[in-house]
Amino acid sequence: MPDAKPYLNLSVHGLIDPLLRAGDIDDRVYNQETMETGTLLHSAYQKKQKANYLAEYPLAEVYKRDKGTIALQGRADGIIVNEGESPIIDEIKSTVMPLDEFFLQQKEWHLGQACCYGLMYIHEKGLRECRVRLTYISQLDSKKKEVHDFSFSLEEIEARVYGYIDSYLDRYMVSFNHQKERDKSIESLSFPYEDFRPGQRELAKLAYAVAKNGKIAFAEAPTGIGKTMSTLYPFVKSMKMGKNEKLFYLTAKTIGGDVASDAIGEMIEKGLVIRDSFLVSKEKLCFSPGHACNPDDCPFAKDYYGKVNEAIGKIIREGKRFSRKNVIEVCEEYTICPFEFQLDLSLYADIVICDYNYFFDPLVYLERYFDESVDTCRDIVLIDEAHNLVDRGRAMYSSELTSSAAYLAKKELPAVKPYLSLRRALGKVEKALLSLLSLDEQEKSLESMPEDLTKALTSLSDSSLKLRKDGAFLPSITKDFLREANRLNRLSEEYFTSSSRYYVYGNEKEVSFKLLCLDASSHLREQLERVRSAMLFSATLSPIEYYMKTILGKDDYPYLLLPSPFPKENFHLMINPRLSIRYKDREATYGEVADCLKAFIESGVGNYFIYFPSYDYLNKILPYLSFEGAEVLIQTKKMLEVEKRDFLDNFSPNPTSTKVGLLVLGGAFSEGIDLVDDRLIGVAIVGVGLPMVCTENDLLREYEESRGQDGFAMAYKNPAVNKVMQAVGRLIRSETDIGMALLIDDRYVKGEYRALFSRIWKEYELVYTPERIQASAKRFHERKKKVGR
Repeated sequence: MPDAKPYLNLSVHGLIDPLLRAGDIDDRVYNQETMETGTLLHSAYQKKQKANYLAEYPLAEVYKRDKGTIALQGRADGIIVNEGESPIIDEIKSTVMPLDEFFLQQKEWHLGQACCYGLMYIHEKGLRECRVRLTYISQLDSKKKEVHDFSFSLEEIEARVYGYIDSYLDRYMVSFNHQKERDKSIESLSFPYEDFRPGQRELAKLAYAVAKNGKIAFAEAPTGIGKTMSTLYPFVKSMKMGKNEKLFYLTAKTIGGDVASDAIGEMIEKGLVIRDSFLVSKEKLCFSPGHACNPDDCPFAKDYYGKVNEAIGKIIREGKRFSRKNVIEVCEEYTICPFEFQLDLSLYADIVICDYNYFFDPLVYLERYFDESVDTCRDIVLIDEAHNLVDRGRAMYSSELTSSAAYLAKKELPAVKPYLSLRRALGKVEKALLSLLSLDEQEKSLESMPEDLTKALTSLSDSSLKLRKDGAFLPSITKDFLREANRLNRLSEEYFTSSSRYYVYGNEKEVSFKLLCLDASSHLREQLERVRSAMLFSATLSPIEYYMKTILGKDDYPYLLLPSPFPKENFHLMINPRLSIRYKDREATYGEVADCLKAFIESGVGNYFIYFPSYDYLNKILPYLSFEGAEVLIQTKKMLEVEKRDFLDNFSPNPTSTKVGLLVLGGAFSEGIDLVDDRLIGVAIVGVGLPMVCTENDLLREYEESRGQDGFAMAYKNPAVNKVMQAVGRLIRSETDIGMALLIDDRYVKGEYRALFSRIWKEYELVYTPERIQASAKRFHERKKKVGR
């Protein structure tokens, strides 16, 4: 590829949408339901056509123009071929809008797409002319159709399409020149720090090899190595026009994205020229919370597509980072939706930081990037805290409906027109759910979707589609239920595999119906294999074979396991092997566990975390807990981000009194937090972190056993190891950190659990009584004083 001019691989949508799409954001017209209904109508219409109708016809052509080259690809909805006549390029569109109104509003956008297919086809066949047909089908009544025909000579359609290409290249030159500056800055970019930490160089070498050679690899790098910079820097160094052009940094939580954004900022300070986007949820950006996304209810939706290109041009010309702050400022100036704007703006970014969902979730992933019609992918991916992908991946391909949620969704709607039809449909869903269990049943598995529930959900979809078109206001509870019902339908129809299960549980008053995905690895692997290279890393990926299998379905990927970079004397581990935290023994041991924790906490002034197996356990042991002179803070369910930050701010440096955080293992405070130096001095963990024994986990165990795996290890033991490692990992976050941990459960020193945990911690002290715990902890405090920490 010559450096002087751009060479782009684009889909037809990628070329035409930024140029010709017009009008408003309108979720009454464009939403998940209308898109899915449109897909079904397209397919049904195509199947009814005659043998001379070539459906989903693949086309590709390379266009060399004065300012650059575009390799264009796509699939025409249909091409009608009659001997002796000009071919007809059929572009099918369906909508809930009146068909004539939809045509007038979006004619140029739709015609532009069809003309691209038309030119590629007549060039392919050596023809001199073609016809273009825009076929419109009503989603409210599929019998209603409207057809608009256009005729083009070769010269006429070439003039149109070449005009689109030239306009796109004109706009693209700003980005092209930026990429040249970016590549030049990358060549001279040095590592942002003076020295590599122990293990950091090895991780960076693997990351660079993966990015450069196009592979998938795993790495476990304990806290303190500097995983973010050790992976981001080499991936950025591999970026080059025509090879690795866009980097996606995927995170499980916002705080992980903040760390990545800060690391990019450090490289920018060192001279890196880069554009980075940090995508956040709609709730964190919306200017009109509680309002629908349409021009009648939200002023920021009106004429969005008429204003967005100018807004993008402004932020690019000013050379600002595509941060949330800058996105909000531009959107306020142009009165446009910040959530949609951040997505459109990210098309011009070199690095996109976003949640896993934007890449992996089948219903919300960024189609604008991962269009199947584009064969050549130049994207590279970093996946932070990759151990989260096991549960998050399964959740992306699972769905749940409850009868109570259906009832509340119905109750929120007024019992007047135009809501009566939707109320009836919700009532049918509620009734169908309640009928799934008989009086003597509490749970069961099903082989397929119940027929009555399928019919009820179809009726619900039809009613909601019409109501959306009418512009009727829908309460948030109702919208949430409709969204989940649509998710269940879509996953059942398109993503149900041998690892999926239908599961019902409840009683005569409330029933839950769940589509469970027990193994998402094939779906996750399919997505990752679409990009050029990917690196999955975390502080805790042990046992590594378990994570490779559960995330990507195979255990033969390259991997790196790094030891802690800090001196082993910085960490003191104690295990009480006498007490059982098994469910059947808990009532008898609350008092003894509390005595052990009291001895641990009262051994010296400082900040401490105590992790319990569950909220239920925490609440039941709470009356037994008493720490002299200590302030106690308790984690609650569903804490907001600001509440989490305020909670952590209580654990300040240089403490003169003791503070204790009572937390739940595996919860929001088990990972992704940095309390360095003496902001956290001790961690106690009650139990081995086993997931709750329940039907869902037993279904997972049975599934793994059916594949010849150790079902109990896959469903229970291996996830437990990760939870404990994450919690202990809160202690040693930097070179100056020194900390101690207390593990309470006799299983830590027995059988398979001992084997699992001994792979991680080679040295520990057995402390059988509260007195021995306190004595050992006090010795640790004395040693801490001697080293001045």
